[in-house]
Amino acid sequence: MSLKIALISTNENLLKLFPKLAKEKGFIPITKTASLTHASKIAFKLQDKVDAIISRGATSDYIKETVNIPSVSIKVTRFDTLRAIFTAKKLGNKIALITYKRSILNKAEIENMLDVQIEEFMFSSEQEITSLISKVKNKNIKIVVSGKSVTDEAISRGLYGETINSGEEALRQAIEEALNLIEVRNIELRRAARFKAILDAIGEGIIVTDQFKKITTYNNSINKIFIKAKGKLLGKPIESVIPNYKIDNILKTGEPETKIIKNLHGLIIAANQFPVKVEDKLIGVVNTFEDVTKIQTLEKIIRKKIHEKGFVAKYNFSDILTENKNMLELKKLAVLYSKTDSSVLIQGESGTGKELFAQSIHNSSPRKNGPFVAINCAALPEHLLESELFGYEGGSFTGAKKEGKPGLFELAHTGTIFLDEIGELSKPLQAQLLRVLEEKEIMHIGGDKIIPVDIRIISSTNRNLLNSIENGTFREDLYYRLNVFNLTLPPLRSRGHDVEILAAHFLENTPKFSLNRTTILKRISPTLMSYNWPGNTRELSNVMERIALFIDNNQEINWSQVLNSVIHGNQNNNTLTLKVPCNLTLKEITAFTEKNIINNLLEKYNNDHNKVAEILNIARTTLWRKK
Repeated sequence: MSLKIALISTNENLLKLFPKLAKEKGFIPITKTASLTHASKIAFKLQDKVDAIISRGATSDYIKETVNIPSVSIKVTRFDTLRAIFTAKKLGNKIALITYKRSILNKAEIENMLDVQIEEFMFSSEQEITSLISKVKNKNIKIVVSGKSVTDEAISRGLYGETINSGEEALRQAIEEALNLIEVRNIELRRAARFKAILDAIGEGIIVTDQFKKITTYNNSINKIFIKAKGKLLGKPIESVIPNYKIDNILKTGEPETKIIKNLHGLIIAANQFPVKVEDKLIGVVNTFEDVTKIQTLEKIIRKKIHEKGFVAKYNFSDILTENKNMLELKKLAVLYSKTDSSVLIQGESGTGKELFAQSIHNSSPRKNGPFVAINCAALPEHLLESELFGYEGGSFTGAKKEGKPGLFELAHTGTIFLDEIGELSKPLQAQLLRVLEEKEIMHIGGDKIIPVDIRIISSTNRNLLNSIENGTFREDLYYRLNVFNLTLPPLRSRGHDVEILAAHFLENTPKFSLNRTTILKRISPTLMSYNWPGNTRELSNVMERIALFIDNNQEINWSQVLNSVIHGNQNNNTLTLKVPCNLTLKEITAFTEKNIINNLLEKYNNDHNKVAEILNIARTTLWRKK
């Protein structure tokens, strides 16, 4: 919609020039010819139809007091005044210069420059003009230099009048100022609208008072909580709206008052009071009110809905089983991180338990009662991932739901969103995520409304993101936003006896497993400890589940052989993976490797020494010595 700017003036040159400049600047011009007497009335009627009003001198000041839209004054320059005095000098050397409220030039300097005698007069209201003209006449001055309203009065009283006219440049400057003020006002209006929308969307009742206890702002929820509060509340003392409610203490101390429980005429209310300070001076109080009964009901509904949608973190730090020193230190760090709201980046190979840590952090944080929303950034193509994260308006794209859909950022409001495999995010989506982190706002695809979100972001990756930054596939600024706190999880192969602890846990939680767990684990432990576990904890869990499938009543089953079959079943039979301690000498490594190869082959070929010696191309005596 095009902007509309009005010019109220009696200057014919300005009124003619205004439409031309409006065309250049791209706004709709409205011109009104009006003297000082009528300008305010015209401006008052125009204010709902235009975005700004331009006028000059006293007229501008009068209009500013009348309207609530930007009002700009055309500046009277020194050159404009000199030009008018120079023209008036042709009629005589004794001149009365009448200005509004302030002097606009150096009188002595002008008198010397133009060889004239100037008498200055000033007025501050329209009513003073008539008496000023009388004073001019009494001093026997015949020539008046001033604005149009004054010179018209002078001429009507038998004097000569020379009007001070503003030029094109002054009008251009006024137009620029008006456009700037309109932009600033529109920004403020949008901000105020967002603020009001946020206030009205809050279930809590909110009343803001000044330092004199008078209400300056409130939201719609107040009318729902306090039935008697309906009507215009602005300017009323808060005690008249909520009887027996006091804010005297906070006005004295300037300190917040929270968790105030009041029985106000049978209504149990939880109230909080927060000071509003400017430069450490108390200027008001923000009061929040909640109906305790409704809070309890709402909490039940929210918990039910969160569970229905599956946005719940199941695991806690107690579920992270470890005796490894590094892992125990990481758990301590994660507990510490959980107390903050800052972003956490969890790095580690696939299957090391990154989501387990993310859920545990959420469940130990102040956000534990909010949703935990997880998404794998590599699981969806870019356009689908964008719609999942940000949501969309109805009909935004082919296949979109008619009613639209909220995004995961929105659904994670007041909780945590876990972005798994963040390194797979495309550059455009990285830019959008950065904005969410910086602004705490989102916008639906196809929408035009800003939606504020209160979320904590935990992300994970099995990539080296610093390498991704170097090769240009990951934004450096996003990396540092995500990596406020960092956890780097070790692979299972470096966690020592955690392999046995986790294996025991997985077998214990396998319903089909009924044999003696300790006996079986003892038999398979060497193989468990020597395997490299490229799939980490996830692979170990799967292997233990497959082991359970081999269980029957045969107590003589070779469990170590079963485990080897399960682990290496899909691998090339000609390969063998060994875990070699790194603190051995070269000679010890050789002996360790030879022994493990021989024992693995003996296990594979049912202890057939002749077969193994033949495969390794060594004598049976050598085999016995090295095994």
